[in-house]
Parts: sequence; structure tokens; C-alpha cells
Amino acid sequence: MTSLKAALGGVRPPGLYRLTSRSAPATVRRTTESLGWRFFDLDGVAITDKAAFLDAAAQAMAFPSYFGRNWDAFEDMVNDLAWAAAPGYVLLYDHAAPFAQRAPQDFLTALDILRTAAARWQADGTPFYVLVRGHDIDAPAL
Repeated sequence: MTSLKAALGGVRPPGLYRLTSRSAPATVRRTTESLGWRFFDLDGVAITDKAAFLDAAAQAMAFPSYFGRNWDAFEDMVNDLAWAAAPGYVLLYDHAAPFAQRAPQDFLTALDILRTAAARWQADGTPFYVLVRGHDIDAPAL
């Protein structure tokens, strides 16, 4: 987990990464929270379609009840996070394969929204790391 702590400490810019570590989500949480940041654990085991992804993301990131459960609303939520204010964020999307394999276009849409959100947060000076594990994605390894 030292490499994750180093990456979050500025060795790697915020963004979307393939997480190659097999560390338990609790370990990633502890590393994230040791920096005073907010950790979101999105377990993709049961995510096989857009609706399941949006529901799981809403739960993992504690979206407000007014979340509209569509891509535009998801984009709005991950670019706001006022209800989860923190100096930095890490979203661990574990077990990404079921969604990627069953709904590849929706999976790519989700990753694009998260990648764009990370860049927007970075422009505002707030680190936002998205760590995807369990499926080979087109992103640098961490």
C-alpha cells in the first residue's frame, strides 16, 4: 500500500487508474483516510447494467435522495459532492468485470464521466482518484 500512499501524496496526478494491488478495500480506505480524504467503496460484484451501476454508485457515494438515476444526474453528483466535503477523494471501483462485460458501452460511459470528474476536481485543486480493479481498462496502472 506504500505505492498507493505515494501516488495519493502527489507522485501520480489525480485521475482514473487500474488498481493492480490486491489490497483489501479496508486497507485502501485506511490509506485514504490517513490523508484526511473521503473514501468511496463501489463493489461491482452485482453490477451488470446501467441501473445497477447508478444504484450502487448512489449508495457508495451517499448521493442525496434527489439523485435522478441517469447519466446526467450521475455526472452532476460526482462533480458536486457537497454532502461529502473533503480535501480529496478516492473511489475504489472493485470487481468491474461484470458491468464491463455485460454492458460495455455503459461501462465506458461511466468511466468517461469519472475520468472527466477527476480532471474537473483537479482543476479546482481537489484530488479525485478513481481506482478500477477487476477488469483491464485503458488507463495507467497504479
